Amino acid sequence: MGYYFAEQLADELGPGSELATFLKWEQLAAYSRASVNGDFSFRGTERVKRNLSESNRVTLSDERSHQILANQKIYGLWGLYTMPSRASGLVNGSPTRLTPIAMEFVQKHCLPILTKAGAGKDASRIVALLKAKSTRFDVKKSDAPVVAVGQVLKQNIRKAEREFFCEHLVEGGPTDATEGRQRQLASLLAETFSDSSFQWTPATIRHLVKDASSRGDEWQPLASDLERIRITESVLAPTSLLFDYLLGSDGRTIKEVAGSVEKQWSGGLVTIESDALDGMHGQWSSGDASVGDRWVAIGHALSSGRFADVIEQLMQQNASVMATRGGAAWVEKNRGKLNVRFKDENGILPARNELGQLWRFPYFLDSLRSVARVLREKSND
Repeated sequence: MGYYFAEQLADELGPGSELATFLKWEQLAAYSRASVNGDFSFRGTERVKRNLSESNRVTLSDERSHQILANQKIYGLWGLYTMPSRASGLVNGSPTRLTPIAMEFVQKHCLPILTKAGAGKDASRIVALLKAKSTRFDVKKSDAPVVAVGQVLKQNIRKAEREFFCEHLVEGGPTDATEGRQRQLASLLAETFSDSSFQWTPATIRHLVKDASSRGDEWQPLASDLERIRITESVLAPTSLLFDYLLGSDGRTIKEVAGSVEKQWSGGLVTIESDALDGMHGQWSSGDASVGDRWVAIGHALSSGRFADVIEQLMQQNASVMATRGGAAWVEKNRGKLNVRFKDENGILPARNELGQLWRFPYFLDSLRSVARVLREKSND
């Protein structure tokens, strides 16, 4: 819906207006879910709750003072949705536009609900609301726009919606880039829905790998992908915590920090399978061999307990990443000591016996499981 309204107003408001429209729609959707549906499972709940507690009148605007996240533009809300939507066959092109099948879905299933709920033909009232640079309205009025939007955003999922989102979000869409592996994984994850204690751990991935491997040749590519995720996380999870620890070590020498890490992780990380690291170079390089070299070196150094080398490599990797973003490294050496520029984190190293259960990054696995579970459980035919 956000992409739809952004496109409808782009010609009138000019190129580059899409983000502003999208942010205002996100605010309207949030206030509708909260005030009409009593649904608070969205980003920005704290500010929405606070604003609604102070007044029934709320403001839609892309100005920072009215955003429902700390800074929606920096947060990258547009990009947060664009990447998975593009992968799912819902949007394409530049500027980003709905694909024909997604546009048809909005026009056939979403706009009629808005129209019936009082938003005008083709949601003309909503379009006019989002067109204004800033709009203020009372959420408690019977004809408030949140009433109509709340109807289309109800948690109960209609049959047509469930079929559409199953195809695009669970199965990967009509141009599924995973060649069926996402559909296979969704079916494996469906078997975990009744497990109230389910959580992502390396052991969970091992189980999924074993399950996929037992299902024949067509499932081996999925098993291989999951195994690569497990190996990757065995390096990334402790590395991310170690980097957080570095950001809390301003003024210390690398030798001092490495000594502290050695006390905590004495002898190296047995959770890292060093013989599998070299085979991950291509996966980790992202087209830049030097990046792959660094991550493989980080993995080997962690495995063997060469923590000073790990710290040096992490600093180089951070500097490389920040250079591509046009920024400065978060931490660097200055006269033999660490100079930390970004001090918002003060990481604590986990105990050695906790390393085998570390799971820090989602790899979209939990997103797939959550979407598949919701589409199965919340239906309203």
